Amino acid sequence: MDESEAHFLNRVTVATIRVLLIGGLLAWSMQIVLPFLVPILWGGIIATAVYPLVRRLFPSRPGLGAATFGLVAVMLVGVPAWLFFDSVAEFITRIGRQWAQGELKMPVPKPEVREWPIVGERLYAAWMQAVNAPRSVVESHLPQVREAGRWLLQSLGGLSLGLLQTLFAIALAVAFLAKADVTYRALLPVTERIAPHRGQRLMTLASSTVRAVAKGVLGVAVIQAAMAWGGMAFAGVPAPGAWALLVLICAVAQLPSALVLLPVTIYVFASSSKTMAISFAVWALFVGIIDNVLKPLLLGRGAGVPTLVIVVGAIGGMISSGIIGLFVGAVVLGVGYELFAAWVRNEDEQATHLPSMIPDAAFKAPKSSQVPP
Repeated sequence: MDESEAHFLNRVTVATIRVLLIGGLLAWSMQIVLPFLVPILWGGIIATAVYPLVRRLFPSRPGLGAATFGLVAVMLVGVPAWLFFDSVAEFITRIGRQWAQGELKMPVPKPEVREWPIVGERLYAAWMQAVNAPRSVVESHLPQVREAGRWLLQSLGGLSLGLLQTLFAIALAVAFLAKADVTYRALLPVTERIAPHRGQRLMTLASSTVRAVAKGVLGVAVIQAAMAWGGMAFAGVPAPGAWALLVLICAVAQLPSALVLLPVTIYVFASSSKTMAISFAVWALFVGIIDNVLKPLLLGRGAGVPTLVIVVGAIGGMISSGIIGLFVGAVVLGVGYELFAAWVRNEDEQATHLPSMIPDAAFKAPKSSQVPP
């Protein structure tokens, strides 16, 4: 082996060792950061979505605006969460106490239920059996009851974890909003390295898509869930918070809210007065179709993300990251779809036509808090 070959092998060995060390360090760092990846993404999504409003209300006080948003966000998340857990806990406690004392009684169905087409007779008979002999019904379906209880405990645990992750994400969003200029200056070189001469455009596109999807998907879902909760609480439906959560999940996953509201409407018709039942049915119909009006208004103002992308993102996110992934997955995949579509089209000159909520002046000199995250 001559000197040149030895020198070449030495360089290859040194380069290999460096690559392995750097790769190992990166892999180790990713393993450490991975548990926080979803909350970090969630916090970035929240900060990007609310930044225009915070900037408009507090143009010269970004720190105060971020702190105000944090307080409001904690209340908006904490109050519904408290209502939900209180509703479920009260319902389970009441059922358990009545069961232990032998006083568990279901509401008696109205005789008109028997006259319902196709399912009326069977539904009335099964309901009356549950009213007259609840213990025998539970004992005959004990395996299913145990599975339902196990699923309920797991779901409540997942919801609790999702709530903690959301609170952590809100704290990160407050930090991002308070240091918006620093965040922007840190992200822009990264995007420029990924896409030379197009980093600013990619950040503009990502911001507009995040805001469009957050308003058109998450915003509409929250509105539908809140309206459904109000209607069910007024109609006296047991555990309205739990049903409203299911409406929220269906709305984010782009599934019809009728999957939840239809059984609830049947229950109201079978147990309440005709006036209340008709009123609730009209309200449930309104809640189910209002997304057809709100989504074009909110989602249509930003990048147009196909419904299939949102469905896949929401379901895939929930499978991989639990309940919080339902929301993060829909937004992240929507942004990824728009960035990929822009890359395929190679539309370098179309940045000016993007429906961005960020003023062009913000990109000229990131000196103040007017620069977006």
